[in-house]
Amino acid sequence: MTQRTPSAARTSTTAEPQVHARRSGRHSTATIPKAQAADTVETAPEPQVAKPVGGQGSILLQHPAAPPVTITHEFVITGEPAEALWEAYRDNFEPLKSLAILRHFDSREEVLDQLANPKIHKIVGWQEGRPAGLAMVTNSLEDVTEISPEFLRAKFPDHAARNAIYCGMLVMVSHALRGRTLFGRLYTELWQVPALEAGILVFDVCEFNRMMFDTDELTKRIANSFPRSAVEVLDRQTWYVAELPEPIPGSRPV
Repeated sequence: MTQRTPSAARTSTTAEPQVHARRSGRHSTATIPKAQAADTVETAPEPQVAKPVGGQGSILLQHPAAPPVTITHEFVITGEPAEALWEAYRDNFEPLKSLAILRHFDSREEVLDQLANPKIHKIVGWQEGRPAGLAMVTNSLEDVTEISPEFLRAKFPDHAARNAIYCGMLVMVSHALRGRTLFGRLYTELWQVPALEAGILVFDVCEFNRMMFDTDELTKRIANSFPRSAVEVLDRQTWYVAELPEPIPGSRPV
């Protein structure tokens, strides 16, 4: 496997279990000899196994298992892997431009800067030497432009004193691996980062993704893996829209 990325550290590697299917079945039946004595019991012939139609063979051979996915922890990602992650990021988040009112889509320069920033912890899923998924988390709150570090430090002073407030920045997987286990594995690995420091994890989900992927239930399932954990809504912002087809009667323009 070619070198994937210059990395400041690679702290763990896990491999996704792969099911290996073995083709089974007899292609011929042995000839049973005739009985040689009266007390010999003749065994019934084994049933014939139907041969595959059209010579296509086992369905397991027609649809072999996907290549395994490995997960690594990175701090600096540049070059070709960074460009591949940018492409995956664009595919995942650009549709949110018309689905969520808050800006969820960063520019290419912003994403590449985040990937190269050693203060941001990256968890990468690799398949056949290419990045197939990404999660990012950091306790460098000033590097997360969407949040107010002062709010979090005032809300959690004990954790702030230990620099144990973490912000989950994103989790994404390539389209080809959606609906499989990689998303949950990346999410769990991300939660493990603050858990190792007895910290807290703050993250946000837009309403579209919350309803589409049932993230309320997802977060509960992940939290159940961590002893004495708890999940609650930290803050909520509601956007209103007022339709105003006419001004107040008798009013004059300013």
